[in-house]
Amino acid sequence: MNEERRKKEELIERIIKEKGEEAFPKLIELLEDEDPEVKEIVAEVFYRFGDKAREFLFNEIQKRREKGFEKNDITNLYIVDILGDLGEKRMKNILYELMEKYDSEEALLVIYEALAKIGEGEVFLPELEYLMFEDSYRKELCEQVAMVLAHIPNEKSLKILLRSLKSNEFSEDQKEFFRKAVEMILYKKPELASLIDENERKEMGL
Repeated sequence: MNEERRKKEELIERIIKEKGEEAFPKLIELLEDEDPEVKEIVAEVFYRFGDKAREFLFNEIQKRREKGFEKNDITNLYIVDILGDLGEKRMKNILYELMEKYDSEEALLVIYEALAKIGEGEVFLPELEYLMFEDSYRKELCEQVAMVLAHIPNEKSLKILLRSLKSNEFSEDQKEFFRKAVEMILYKKPELASLIDENERKEMGL
């Protein structure tokens, strides 16, 4: 752990130790920090609080919904991403509303992933396949697409990832990301491993 990250973690740990759950509003403010490491640490803290954090964050996103979601608000994306990891299924309709508030494909993919984490991602498979192979920004989006697919453990997701591994269009670093997504799918649905023969495994480095 580098010194800068250690100091950031100490800061957040101090907030938690001194205020406990009362620190949640402050942590929301920190999600607005431009430093991705700060956001990552804040997310880790929320994960540690489990159900208490989930309830707070769900109430927070509901409040923001009632006020009217701001256009392209990145903080909302971080909130729903964490809620997805915490398995908050009550936010399904909120996520569909949020889609109307973002202009970038990257932001929409965060919402797709949150939906996938709560078991609602299958409907987006045609869109994900398009983003992976047809979109003009596919090389920039492919890793994010793969992560969404990793949370949709079915045959179609696996086939999209296997096709991407066979493609000459993506770099080896990107393919390593695809392999991890395949591993996540097979961990969740081991029976899907029968769709990959031994030669394919060797060819794709699985």
